[in-house]
Amino acid sequence: MLKSNIIVTLYIDLGERMKYWVISITEENWYIVKENNIYGVPEPSRGIKNLIGLGDALIFHVIKRESKKLGGKFVGVFKTASTWFREEKPLWPDEVREGKVKYPWRIRLEPVKLGTATLRELIPELTFIENKKNPGIYLMGTPANFKRPIPEKDAKRIIEKLK
Repeated sequence: MLKSNIIVTLYIDLGERMKYWVISITEENWYIVKENNIYGVPEPSRGIKNLIGLGDALIFHVIKRESKKLGGKFVGVFKTASTWFREEKPLWPDEVREGKVKYPWRIRLEPVKLGTATLRELIPELTFIENKKNPGIYLMGTPANFKRPIPEKDAKRIIEKLK
């Protein structure tokens, strides 16, 4: 009995904190995330599935390429509300157009805050963007920032700026 109490106490004391991840996404895929409270990644996705877990925060950034109005902006923050699961039904616009699933690994989300915040205006304040002259390198990949979570301070600043 004592052994299980120690394990529970250690888990509470050493429990993992929420991690904040930046996810760069196309504008058309952003609308699917926002409408369906879901995010998806392609196969194989062992890396991202091991990084992003239940209760983490995803901060979405819309890329400029093929964007009509949201490119270069943070657009919302969601908390992950499930573990990763596999889905074989097309959901994303490019999947629907091609009639095949490209992003089978999905995770359910709960909105935390929606709005827009311009990356350009935030660059001076964000510590995860070390090279202020070339911020785009920190927004590439999935998750962005070289597959590293961003500091809580930066996440809170982005969330605060979302209007």
